[in-house]
Formats: sequence, C-alpha cells, structure tokens
Amino acid sequence: MNRTELLDIYTDYLIVQNSQATATGCSDLVNNKIKHDSFTRALSAEQYGSKYLWEENKKIVRPIENDDGVLILDNSIVHKIYGAINEVINYHYDHAEGKVIKGMNLLTALVQYKDTTIPVGFEMLIKDQICVKTNNLGKVKMGRKSRYTLNELARKLVKQADFNQIKFRYILGDSWFSSKENICFFNKNKRNFILGIPSNRLVALSFKDAKTGNYDNLKNLGLKDGEARKVYLKDIPFPVVVTYKVFKNEDGSQGELHLVTNELTLSGDQIYDIYQKRWSIETYHRSLKQNASVGKSPTKVKRTQTNHVCLALLAYSKLEQLKVSTDNNHDAIKRQLLIAANQASYQELQKIRAQVKMVA
Repeated sequence: MNRTELLDIYTDYLIVQNSQATATGCSDLVNNKIKHDSFTRALSAEQYGSKYLWEENKKIVRPIENDDGVLILDNSIVHKIYGAINEVINYHYDHAEGKVIKGMNLLTALVQYKDTTIPVGFEMLIKDQICVKTNNLGKVKMGRKSRYTLNELARKLVKQADFNQIKFRYILGDSWFSSKENICFFNKNKRNFILGIPSNRLVALSFKDAKTGNYDNLKNLGLKDGEARKVYLKDIPFPVVVTYKVFKNEDGSQGELHLVTNELTLSGDQIYDIYQKRWSIETYHRSLKQNASVGKSPTKVKRTQTNHVCLALLAYSKLEQLKVSTDNNHDAIKRQLLIAANQASYQELQKIRAQVKMVA
C-alpha cells in the first residue's frame, strides 16, 4: 500500500476515533491488516506542510471557488497540557482562555464560499530560538521564542494564496491582524480587507490632519452603531473606512466591535455583514479539536507533531465535504459515527456473553 493510501486511512481514523490518535489504534481500525509501523513511517517520512495541504485540498476548492469568497486568517491554541515542551509545544497566550496555556499555536488560512469552509494553508508558531527571559519576580531563566511573528506568518499565507491563484474578494481577520505592516501589505498587493481594530488606534479625520499629526483615539470619534467614516490611520499612507457595531453575544451580553477596510465604497452594515463570515472560524476551531483529533496525538518530535496537525486539517476537510453532501453539520456526523460504534460494541459484548454461557 502506498503512502497516499496510508494517509487517507489515517485521516479517516482521526474522524472516527474518540481517544488518543496512535499508529497502533489506526492499525487496529483495519484489523491489523496494515501494521502500525507502516503508519508510523508514513507519518514521519517527509514534511507535510502548507504546500501539501493545498495540493490535497485544491481538488475541493477549484470546483467551487468564485470571486465572492473570503480568505479568513485566525490562530488557535491546541491545548497540550501534558505534552513535553519543545519547539512546537510551548507556552502561548490563549485569547479564548485569557491566560497562558501550554499547547501548539496554529495559524490557519481558510477560504469560504457560501457555506463551505476549507483550509488552504497553515503555519505553526515554532519556538526554535533559545533566549533569556525575566519572570514577574525578576528572576532570569532560559526560554524559547519564535523567529517569526504571527503577523509575518499571516502575510506568508496570503502570499501563498495569491501564488496558488485562489479566488477571494476579502481578507478577514480579528484585531490581532490589523497591524500597520499587514494593512500596508494587503493594500500593496491589491487585496481588500475587513479587519477588527482596537478602539485605541490613532486616527485623523482628514489628510491635512494626518500630515500635521492631529490624531485622536478611534473610540473618541463617537461613531454610532452602524456608522462608517473615512479616516487616516497613523502610519498608514492611504485612507480607510472604519465602522462601529454593537452586537449581542451568545450569553446575552453586549459586545462592541470596530472594523476597518480599504474598500471605501462599503457602508457600515455592508462591512459588518461581510465580516460576519469570519465567525465560521469558531466552528472550524471547535470541530478541528473535537471531531478531527488535532490535539489527540502523542507524537513527541517536531516533524510528526506538525504532520499530524496537517492531516487533522485534511480530516476536517473531509468532514466539511460530508457536511455539504449530507446536509448534516460536523457534530451530527460525529454523533452518527459514535452511535454506530456503540452499537457495534454492544453487539460484540452480546457475542462475548454468549460464548461465556456456552463454555459454562
């Protein structure tokens, strides 16, 4: 059996299994007709990175891509509380938890066309640089840092998407990706963007104010809900449009959001409607962790850890295809598989009981 076939089985295994994703467990899945060593070798034979992900997923993207798609950038911490610290597993600030968590920092670029969301590139924040750090108590200790920032990796993913000629109209991202370097890079490459932006960013109301350094905090503009206004961000040499939106969270609490775009013709409501497509990223992160086993591999070295992440992304992509074909979401598909597994286990249990009675 060739490596492509082995990896296809492995990505299926990541969908159906409900514990730790191991080569032995994958071998058990096929009644040991394929030895676990074969899966181990396939997982470590070469590096499966962003290029490999695109080569596999372009077969899904090409038939459905269109100029109304969006490219979504976002990162998530895959918790690995009990994993040994190395270049991949390390301490990262998790915005969802509001604290530093030990795990893998995964940055993904996804394209969305209508209700289909497919990952087309990814990067891991690799902390491969040894450094000296000072903790809150003033004590000096050895630590690790990455040679690239998340924003540098994000620009790399956008370059890759352009190189692969993937069709999309807007780049979407939260306020983490609205740095001046990103904004200038997107605009220079003739890419429209809609990004979250912190309310303390400095803005000028006119080009004249910008030239004279007459800036004020964005929150002091007094934007009304849904209002859009053309402004000049500090250190950005072209005008942008900012808007303000009040919304309700799932728990009923009120949220506030400032957005920025270089598409000057959009109204505030249009900007927010397009940006709402970014919320599919939350579904993606949850499904990747709960249904595609991204954090359930006991692999211990950089290559196999990052390769497992890539294959988990492909497992997610398989679930997304099934979602479109069956009109069931990922959780419903996973539940269907779990019920089938429990039924098979129950039948096997009855067989064992019957054998015990026969012996007795």
